[in-house]
Amino acid sequence: MENMDNMFSMVKQLQEQLKVMTVKVSAGEGAIQLTMNGNQEVVQIFFKPELMQNPAELARLSADAFNEGMRESKKMVREELSKMTGGMNIPFVPGLL
Repeated sequence: MENMDNMFSMVKQLQEQLKVMTVKVSAGEGAIQLTMNGNQEVVQIFFKPELMQNPAELARLSADAFNEGMRESKKMVREELSKMTGGMNIPFVPGLL
């Protein structure tokens, strides 16, 4: 039971840390730049103003950047979880992935 309490405590601690941990990705050779936190929330997005002239390209590159941000953010969460558990492979922890 104590181990479960420790695990819940670690998960709660990690959830708090992930709010401020970020990954930065880009698409279209930097035309779109996106920052996402460990909770898979977009924190900031930048796009070159000339993309406004091509809404289809803006939408496509935004989706590319978002998808890459999700992959990188989830990778960051898995790495942090692995550090906390000493490399123990935990397939799914509610509230983290």
